[in-house]
Amino acid sequence: MKTIPIGNGGIRVLPLAFESFGVRSMATFVETDDIRVVVDPGSALGPRFNLSPHEREYVALARSRQTILEAARGAEVLTISHYHFDHYVPSFEDWTWTWSSPELAERLYRGKVILAKDIHSDINLSQRKRGYMFQKLNSKIVKEIQVADGRSFDFGWTTLEFSKPLFHGARGSQLGYVLMLTVRTPGCSLVHASDVQGPIDEEPMQLILKRRPDLLIIGGPPLYLKNFKIDQESLNKALDNMVKLVGEVPLTVIDHHLLRSLDYEDYLRPVHTEAERAGHRVLSASEFVGQAPQLLEAMRKELHQQKPIEQKWYERLKQGEFKRGFDYST
Repeated sequence: MKTIPIGNGGIRVLPLAFESFGVRSMATFVETDDIRVVVDPGSALGPRFNLSPHEREYVALARSRQTILEAARGAEVLTISHYHFDHYVPSFEDWTWTWSSPELAERLYRGKVILAKDIHSDINLSQRKRGYMFQKLNSKIVKEIQVADGRSFDFGWTTLEFSKPLFHGARGSQLGYVLMLTVRTPGCSLVHASDVQGPIDEEPMQLILKRRPDLLIIGGPPLYLKNFKIDQESLNKALDNMVKLVGEVPLTVIDHHLLRSLDYEDYLRPVHTEAERAGHRVLSASEFVGQAPQLLEAMRKELHQQKPIEQKWYERLKQGEFKRGFDYST
């Protein structure tokens, strides 16, 4: 896999699956001279516009699963920031939203060290249940599962440092908590800030600034849920914080929830202005690897208009018929 060096080259990175690649995800491959890690090795589709995902979204989802499995095959460690299905692969069969099965989950997790969110504290009920099932079904096939909350793990000269549980978005969010990961070598650092949504809350903001990363990979706020599940004040706070961050961080990848909206670039205009002033860069995950964003979820209406999908196709999909079109064994 062709990774991209950051900072002085002590850390090499490859985004695997993000909204800018057409799926819900923040899956990222991180490599140093000591360790290879896949961060949040999940991907999924989601409901939108009262329309089923389009065929193109399923092609992107199946390819993302293949890409993540390929990256994980060469990795020793997998990390899970929280138990939403776009951040890990569940061990049940579902070809509608998660493109998952017990076989695919086993192929992903077998023999790996799993550093994951604690299922006993700072976790909401739905994620507690998912985390419990994850451990129950995978504990015998992984090398080990370790609670990561607030802990650091050393691999040679590389440190994986996990934050304390942080709110999934705004303070008091009912969506629960997530872990932020810092990968640090003697001359370089990366922060992967999953689902802090900007951040909106001040605590992850201050933690990121304290870490002084060469590269920040962060999920933006869910602009598409404005005045439904997120208010204007939260969006303004997220924007203000992103402006501050890009003024301090040399390279920032902003993706995930924010890129479920076609107008995300208008929202980010002040962020790009500040980055240019500071001589820094702001990119989507796809732009980081030299590709134009493919915002398939945000384009779902247009995709169905351009190429309507018959109901029989979805019936075949749910039966897992199309899984045979992809080879996950290589």
